[in-house]
Amino acid sequence: MAEQILTQKELIVELANYACTPDYDNIRFKEKIKQKLLNNVALLYALHDVNKESELFENGNINYDGDWSLYFGDNIRPYLFIPESQSESKNFLCYDVSFSETPKYNGIEKYCNVVFTVLCNNKDAIDKNTGIPRHDLIGGILCRHFNWSNIFGNQCKLVKDQSSVTDTNFITRTLIFEFTTTNSITHTVNNTTRIINNEVYT
Repeated sequence: MAEQILTQKELIVELANYACTPDYDNIRFKEKIKQKLLNNVALLYALHDVNKESELFENGNINYDGDWSLYFGDNIRPYLFIPESQSESKNFLCYDVSFSETPKYNGIEKYCNVVFTVLCNNKDAIDKNTGIPRHDLIGGILCRHFNWSNIFGNQCKLVKDQSSVTDTNFITRTLIFEFTTTNSITHTVNNTTRIINNEVYT
């Protein structure tokens, strides 16, 4: 029998654990992506938010004591976000996780897609220091750190890399990485995880 939750604090702790238990992969994998992105100084540089540059650089050096978490929820978002046209130039990286298929004759595994959507303001379309289109630069950084990596436990590979534009003057690039993972076969209660694919639980 599951332990009864009595306080708001206990409830919040229970929900926060979704980010680290294997029960619900969307939340767990998004947390892995978040940590990977927020610790990537090249990516944060390429997003080029002038209001946060003091957190990233100090006197020409990398500011490892800066608050890089400020990028999350603003330039970096764990959901698809289509910004409206803005007076100030700003760039965004959105990501999401989805599952749509399982391997044939294999219900224990599923195919996972990690979708990155890069949105670069056309007023800031080129990185002036490298001369590289900003949406291509961000795409290249993502490929370097995710393609053929095992950040999610199994090796993931790039299956889509496509550019486009929005009607709000943003240049976009969509990258999709695919890998196989277990098909939600665990259940965690009181910090104890067990396999449940042959069980029925309430």
